[in-house]
This record gives sequence, C-alpha cells and structure tokens, in this order.
Amino acid sequence: MSEHTNDRIARWLEGCREGNRRAQHKLFKHFYSPMFRLCMRYAGSTDEAEDMLNEGFLKVFSNLDKYENTGSFESWMKRVMVNSALDYRRKYSPKMELTDLEEVAESSSIGYDVNTAVSNLSSEAIVSLVQQLPPMTRTVFNLFVMDGLSHAEIAQQLNISEGTSAWHVNAARTRLKNEIVKLNNE
Repeated sequence: MSEHTNDRIARWLEGCREGNRRAQHKLFKHFYSPMFRLCMRYAGSTDEAEDMLNEGFLKVFSNLDKYENTGSFESWMKRVMVNSALDYRRKYSPKMELTDLEEVAESSSIGYDVNTAVSNLSSEAIVSLVQQLPPMTRTVFNLFVMDGLSHAEIAQQLNISEGTSAWHVNAARTRLKNEIVKLNNE
C-alpha cells in the first residue's frame, strides 16, 4: 500500500476508535472487497460469506483497541476475519461432515496437465469449486493453502489431529483436481 493509503487508514482507525460512524463506513468500504473474497473461501454460499463478513467486521470494530498500530492493519484484519469465519463454521456447522475416503481416492489414471487446466479457469470458477468441498475439508484447505498455517496450527485451532489436517488438504487437492479435469473435458 502507498504511504497515502496508510495515512488514510490510520485516520479512519483513529476515527473508528472515537466512535465516528463516517470513519467506520470508509474503513468498511475500503476493505469490503478483499475481506468478502476471503470469506467466500470459507463459505458455502454468497449469503453465508456475507454473514461471515458482517460478523467479522463487527469483531474488527469491537476489537480495534487490540490493534497496536504495529504491522499491517490489513494483515491483522485478515486474521480477525479468518477467526470469525472459523467461529461461524463452529457455530452453524457444529458437526462438519467428513468426506468418505473412497470418494476422494487418488486416481492414477489421470494423465492430464492440471496446471494448464487451472489456468483456463476464472477465479470465480475456482472459488466455486472450493465452495463445493465439504465444510471441514474446505476450512482446512483454506487455512493451509491460502492462509499458510501449518498442520500443527490447524490442528490446534480446529481441535483435530495433524494427520486429519493433512488428510483434509490431500482430499481437497484430489477432489479439486478431479473436478478441474472434468470441467476441462466437457
């Protein structure tokens, strides 16, 4: 971000801490798109992503006093949004289903260049494929691939084993690969 943008964000943050609704609106408007895209990665639908986003922004505004102006505000906000999305998942999907191992068994007969196939897809199509993953698999995949958490960190956050975390990532990759191959063969 440019220094000018960082200065504006700093002014908005100060205004938000003082309860200025206009500053809150500007901060919300500025970060709406990237935070909505982040929530879409964890959501099963646009409506669910909007709910996650709203809950996330509520937490951001409620906890601004915890942001100490060190490091990137956007990074801090992303962490709040991811945690909010995970809280939403726990609250509304308390028993996230597991996928059958047979359903995601690796197919060694696929001789297709998946990287080429992925480059032919729009970002919306890729997000749609990720959204079709079972909730727990989608959550673990996003935490590992998109947010860069280790299997140990994911295991601790979701109260699962590291092996289960790794299984979900592999299951997601296999399922996504198969779906991408299907789409490109149509």
